[in-house]
Amino acid sequence: MKRKRNKKILPPEGSVSWAEGNEIHTIMPGEAPSEAQLEEMTREYQKQIRKSPLFEKWVKQYGKEKAEELLKECRMKLAE
Repeated sequence: MKRKRNKKILPPEGSVSWAEGNEIHTIMPGEAPSEAQLEEMTREYQKQIRKSPLFEKWVKQYGKEKAEELLKECRMKLAE
């Protein structure tokens, strides 16, 4: 039986990221991602946050239900 390897989504070479307030911004070369790609990136991002100390802090501070609500707000989107 073949094992699935975890895919790591790494920013492409030449990308720039920064934090501003409660948001993280990234500029990447190439075409804009499709809606399906944005959804996949969002799922991966949320999965990484769920494993992080930040999520543990949210659970302790707000409880599991509110932490899950906050996690749902962490989405990938294109700048307007």
